[in-house]
Amino acid sequence: MPALPKCSTLGNGKDMIKTRHGSSSYLEVTYHVSSDFHVIKKALLALSQSPAASYNMFPIISALAVLLGSQRALAASDPIPPTASSCPNNSHLSPLTHKRSCPRLVDDETAILTNSWYPWSIPPTCFDPTKQKGKRPRVKLSKLCTFTTLNTWAGTPLSIITTPETAADVASFIHSPYLSWLENDRGGVPFRPTHYPKNPFKVEKLPNKGYGVLATEPIKKGTVLMAQLPVMLQLLESAEQNDKWETRDVLRLLQRAGNQLPKEQQREVMGLAAQGKGYIVDDIMKTNTFDVTVGVLEGSTGQMGWGSHSGLYPEVAVSFLFFGLSKRWMTNLTSCFTRFSPSTLIMEIVAYKDISPGEELSISYAPLNILSADRSELLKWWGFTCTCALCQNPTAIQKSDKQRNRIQALLEEFDTPSRLTEEKIAEIEQLVREEGMEGQMGDLYNIIGNVYAQRGEIERAKEYGKKGVVWLKQYAGADSERTEMAKGFVKRLEDFERGRRDWRP
Repeated sequence: MPALPKCSTLGNGKDMIKTRHGSSSYLEVTYHVSSDFHVIKKALLALSQSPAASYNMFPIISALAVLLGSQRALAASDPIPPTASSCPNNSHLSPLTHKRSCPRLVDDETAILTNSWYPWSIPPTCFDPTKQKGKRPRVKLSKLCTFTTLNTWAGTPLSIITTPETAADVASFIHSPYLSWLENDRGGVPFRPTHYPKNPFKVEKLPNKGYGVLATEPIKKGTVLMAQLPVMLQLLESAEQNDKWETRDVLRLLQRAGNQLPKEQQREVMGLAAQGKGYIVDDIMKTNTFDVTVGVLEGSTGQMGWGSHSGLYPEVAVSFLFFGLSKRWMTNLTSCFTRFSPSTLIMEIVAYKDISPGEELSISYAPLNILSADRSELLKWWGFTCTCALCQNPTAIQKSDKQRNRIQALLEEFDTPSRLTEEKIAEIEQLVREEGMEGQMGDLYNIIGNVYAQRGEIERAKEYGKKGVVWLKQYAGADSERTEMAKGFVKRLEDFERGRRDWRP
């Protein structure tokens, strides 16, 4: 990271506010209180964006904010218009979407002008998007900010590097999700964060494989082994090389996001595995996170959609990404799978099958449906060599690839609705089970339902659509994007049957 300037000055003469960036963990500040609105505003922005700022800076920031509050009347010539959050009508967030409160957009400037950044515990730090010389963006790009709450609905802290639009959507449920409704929608299974070592497994050194996670008691299929909220979320497009935000600004926000967590969580994050590539927090995020989606206005584009983020879950990472896999060996014969809830931000580790005491627990790093060559190529980035029969036995590899190619061929046949038959449905169901791909059965049934709908066979379409919802609730989650789309498909069919709408696939 390039060295920061030792001193920057805002204002002149008596109204000078000077900030000095030293090598210590805090920011030394020398200032003369100004009655000028813009000087105070600039000073607050400078302090909030300083990479060295920490908790001991908040009294100074608050004092300046109070001064700014007393000067709001002078700001009429340069106001920031109030911007209400566009509140997406995502049914998974609440059964009472028409009564859902939509928090205002919060960023570094609105926090200064209103002296409020609720529901976040710390004023956000933001950076503007990269200015494209000679280019006019098709849509207005958003700022990228760090938002931190020290007390989510589960009593845990969370830092998010994302856009103000996404943060506003998360703010609508971060302190009070509709748990009873969500739990009822998934058959009464509670959302309860768990903490190792209260789980039915242990970490143990295994011969020739490093550390592994072993079951300590019989575990039934579908049992939730671990559930945790993230300590950090990062907008995925900000973690990738792109021209939307400066890399330096993204890294500064990552540093701020980590520093604003309590000491206990900071130690957890810094204790996670890294690959020794680049800035340490960025390295940790790329090594230990899961891709998660949150129902929001899409990233920097402002379009309605599901925002892709990287979620850091330290206990899950330690138990199932680090101890569950050694530096060289892993398995694609997974015994567990991950299930993310965008309405609570909880990541669950769930038993994929019945597990016996002493059996190793594992999750797959690779998608379940890809061929052996693609799996090997994907795992090279992690530095793993898979030791399971699916990846090491030539006969098993040949059989598996043949069956997976057949699954793909059948799906391509279904693109022509007239070629869908019950015999082919039975064949593809059997192949999916033999390949251990039950986690994708819900998506398969949804595809079949859509094909029947195109053929005008509404009852059959509804039958498979409902099957898809059941399977998706189990494997993707009751409030996941895939489940919501499947529910919407079934509802459109039911509305068509009642004569409420024309049918459109």
